[in-house]
Amino acid sequence: MIIDCDTHFMPTDAFGHVDEPWRALVPRLAFDESGFLSDIQFPGEPPRVPGATPLPAPGSGAHYAGNTDMDVRLRDYDKMGIDSQFILPQFTGWWSYLIEPRLGNTLARSWNLSMLRLMGEHPSKVYGVALVALQDVPGAIREMEWAKENGLPAVVLDHTYPVKEHPYGTTLGSHRELWPFFQRAEELDMPIFLHAVQHGHRIVNIMIFQYDGLDIFAPREAQMNLVSLITSGLLDDFPKLKIIHAEMGTKAIKSLAQRLDTVFKNVTLSYEDDEGATAGSKRRLSPKAPQLVPAEVANEKNKLSPSHYFRNNFYWTIETEEPEFAEAVEFLGADHFLFATDYPHDDPGGRMKFKDVELLAANAKISEGDKEKIRRGNAEALFRLP
Repeated sequence: MIIDCDTHFMPTDAFGHVDEPWRALVPRLAFDESGFLSDIQFPGEPPRVPGATPLPAPGSGAHYAGNTDMDVRLRDYDKMGIDSQFILPQFTGWWSYLIEPRLGNTLARSWNLSMLRLMGEHPSKVYGVALVALQDVPGAIREMEWAKENGLPAVVLDHTYPVKEHPYGTTLGSHRELWPFFQRAEELDMPIFLHAVQHGHRIVNIMIFQYDGLDIFAPREAQMNLVSLITSGLLDDFPKLKIIHAEMGTKAIKSLAQRLDTVFKNVTLSYEDDEGATAGSKRRLSPKAPQLVPAEVANEKNKLSPSHYFRNNFYWTIETEEPEFAEAVEFLGADHFLFATDYPHDDPGGRMKFKDVELLAANAKISEGDKEKIRRGNAEALFRLP
């Protein structure tokens, strides 16, 4: 048995469960003459933030009928030899935490009702991941509680928190107003998926870095957000949170954990920072110019070595083609990895979707017992599947 823990879908009734006065504002799906999703028009979309770089709808993989047709999708999964799948939204072109909060809650509920329908029609084959409008924390908590009560096994959050003031996204851990949501997720034992959403906000200025290839040196949004969950102290306050990083890749896991541990445990000398607020700190993540904020704000809040949180709180969906995959499994242990294809996408995470089963089976550096955990055992335990 194989459980795919990262797939995307746009059901044709995704926004069909919306009542007035919101019905006129919901996203509208457009299909071409071949029946493929070709565009999404969103009358209720928030104002564009100058400098943001959103990707247009319909998103990667829209040329597969299985992007919107569950019967076609299940036939593809039979060919791949995969038994069950966790479904996340096709995020491109419509979802953002800048949507008016009441409309955001309405869209989330409509999506979740569509997932509930699919789960009822295809029990044990389809698991819908619940959407929540994190721009309204009390509303997001209520939606997560509803999802838990109705059998949806997890929720999904954007791993970049957009703001209206500028095109640079922010990290979830830095928004203390969101922490009650994480507290309730821990109380409910509700795993949280973190996934990119194509609204165009970037945590770092990658667009500028790309002019001279400096983006090879810049941290990625997923990594910045992961670190924020540690350094903000959030995982010390909520140590039982279970967080799944989707499509982050496995090649950075070991090096990132080791780097964070090193700067947590040792003094990092920096002659650029000899007068800054954190000069001489043993807990700087990297040498920095003089701090522009007070030390109590700048200093990391985590109490334990960062690698502790990697092993206690985090899971990753796999990328079978990465040569560092086996190394990451050896470093953290197989219990932290979940099988995934990113179907139907054609981005780097999903390009191997029809070969992922074969590639995992052929990986001689991973034991058969660990492969079985990755294929199904870890998902069954994490999501408490029957």
